[in-house]
Amino acid sequence: MRDATIAFAGMLQASELVRQIATSGNCSGQAAQASIASVFSRDPESTEDVYGGLGGVRMGLRVLTELFSARTDHESLQPLNYALGLAKLGRAISRDRKRQQAIGKELDLVAKAWQDAGETVDDSVTSQLADIYQHQVSTLDFRLSVSGKPEYLKQQEKVAFVRALLLAGLRSAFLWRQVGGRQWRLVFQRRKMLEQAQALLTA
Repeated sequence: MRDATIAFAGMLQASELVRQIATSGNCSGQAAQASIASVFSRDPESTEDVYGGLGGVRMGLRVLTELFSARTDHESLQPLNYALGLAKLGRAISRDRKRQQAIGKELDLVAKAWQDAGETVDDSVTSQLADIYQHQVSTLDFRLSVSGKPEYLKQQEKVAFVRALLLAGLRSAFLWRQVGGRQWRLVFQRRKMLEQAQALLTA
């Protein structure tokens, strides 16, 4: 439950960052750096190591507690809808070994740019991650639709950032499945997940 809560928080964090960019043109830089970094964490020792520790997924844990405490409005439901979409995409890709291998090979190429950028989010990295998402994920039958303000969703660099964050969310969706996360648990075990998230936030 602990690992599944952390991974689901990772999905929510990427989704919340997407919502922020699509609606305001900006997002939390620290959380975005941790989410993008998770894409390059291929052999972690623990679930939280994917995000560089619990601090790297703090925003996601806060979003989770708000959602599962029933303190929700239309705006806060959007990250959940994106996260459920990412879970669906993750399920589809988990059945497609060829696509998984292609994503892995392309990520290996981007890892060099990430290291050269000092592991900070820059336009070169987000652009390359966006290309992977466009070629390998947007070509699936199910496509995740992002809503927001046209003035931001028409800007190429904002769209690239959104796609890069969706790829980060997909990384968390894979992790979530690996540690036993399933959609039915979000319905029947939400109280346990809420308690776990609250405990992790005070850890």
